[in-house]
Parts: sequence; C-alpha cells; structure tokens
Amino acid sequence: MRQALLTAGFCGVLLAGCSLRSASPARPLAEPGKVSFNNYCSACHQYDEQGMGEAPPLDKSPWVTGSEERLIRIVLHGVRGPIEVHGKTYNREMPGFGQILSNAEIAAMLSFVRKRFGEPSPEILATSVGQVREATPGRTEYWSVEELLAEP
Repeated sequence: MRQALLTAGFCGVLLAGCSLRSASPARPLAEPGKVSFNNYCSACHQYDEQGMGEAPPLDKSPWVTGSEERLIRIVLHGVRGPIEVHGKTYNREMPGFGQILSNAEIAAMLSFVRKRFGEPSPEILATSVGQVREATPGRTEYWSVEELLAEP
C-alpha cells in the first residue's frame, strides 16, 4: 500500500513538471503565425506543398517573396482572378481576413509564411499591417491581380 502511494505521488509530481515545462515561456507551444496559417490558409495552399490544393503554391512564390505591402493587401482584402505562379495560371478567389484578424495576427501569420515558404526576410510588423489597413479604409472588394501589380 505504501509503495502504491509513493508511486502515485511520484507520477503526480512527474506529470506536473511536464505540464509546467511545456507551457513555459522558454518553450513556446507553437511558432507565432503558424496556428493562424493552419486555420485560415493551409486547406487551400497545402502546408506540405504536395500540390494537392487548387490554390497557387506559396513556396518561393514571388507573391510571398515580393512586396510586403502587396502581400498584406492580399490577406486584408483577398484577391480574385487569374494569377500566375511558377509558370502555371490559377483562377481562384482568396477571401480577405481583415475583418476577422487583427494587425498583430496578420503580421505574425505573414511573417510565418515568409519564413516557411519564402526567403529570409525581416519580420512583418503589426504597424505595417495597420498602415496598409489605414490606407484602404473603405475597401470591401477583392483586389484584382492588375491592381496589385500596379502598386509596389
């Protein structure tokens, strides 16, 4: 009986220590932006890049590695129409997430996307997302590819 109590006590302490360690600030549970990407983007853009989605691939895409402001516009308001990536044309709609995600959430998600699928680049800041949002206050329509390419 005494041995069972000691074993149960030891297991309780061990489990408590594990849960404290996994939630510590030194070991974050998920990379910032990854959860938002998985929730809002991966179903169409396929995180594993297996080519199973019908949306344009993100890996090394000039839309990901190019203009930060353009990328922010796409996520804020969406994009519609034919878009070419790696020599293939996709004609899909991507909804905007500006109505449901904060500037900080969009910045974290896009920083994750650039880190995962692009080239090394500076983190996208929430203030940058806010500036683009403020510059397009009445926008309710998706961007066209032509509009996005006309702006830097």
